[in-house]
Amino acid sequence: MVFIAGHRGARDLWPENSLLGFRNLCGLGVEAVEFDIHQSVDGGLVVIHDPLLDRTTHDAGPVGVRTLKQLTATRLREAGEECIPTLDAVLDLFSDSPLELHIEIKTDALGNPYPGIEGRLVEAVKRRRLERRAVLTCFVPGAIETVRRLCPQARVLVSLDRRSAEMMGGISPALDRLAAIPDCIVAVEKSLLSLTLPLALKVLGRERLGAWVTNEPREVAHWLAQPVRQITTDRPDLAVNIRRGMPAPS
Repeated sequence: MVFIAGHRGARDLWPENSLLGFRNLCGLGVEAVEFDIHQSVDGGLVVIHDPLLDRTTHDAGPVGVRTLKQLTATRLREAGEECIPTLDAVLDLFSDSPLELHIEIKTDALGNPYPGIEGRLVEAVKRRRLERRAVLTCFVPGAIETVRRLCPQARVLVSLDRRSAEMMGGISPALDRLAAIPDCIVAVEKSLLSLTLPLALKVLGRERLGAWVTNEPREVAHWLAQPVRQITTDRPDLAVNIRRGMPAPS
């Protein structure tokens, strides 16, 4: 069975990376949730996708220059009074669920790594004994290699698209580098994976390969039928129904 991961909770259904969306996702029948973390200026971890506040909140400017107190008082768009959640709040929400937690490490507004973010994430996961359920992810292989140095048993995933493949010299050297990280899952952007699926399967094997982001009915059905471990989708409700054999909307 191909795993289904709700992307940023389920951003086409509820406000992305919101506690509302995460709560609702728990009842959909998926296997995993994906969400993103940034670091405040005073070292707190918050769950938000963009390095800027502009798109998803009622504020503007870089996430990384605000304090944790300021960020957790910043209201999300279209989420009532809900504010940016802390990583701790999200981990607490999922503490009793069976879902895999795909936690993506982001960089700041200038593309720089947040100092110490990998260690803070590892410690947050360890405190709750979530090592078996948490899959720590990033586009930057070096961040995942740092995670593994800090916690050799950590489950890890690297996301790959054309830009990040180019930065590693092309798809073949990129896959080879990521294959060298033991047991690392590689989630490949769907159009790139369409062109390279035989190669990716040869280098990684099915259990280390995922496709993202698959949203339209036909593409969801297509990727659920492919030899991959998982798909990541903004429409986990649609994906679950298709996997159950219900007819996809035309």
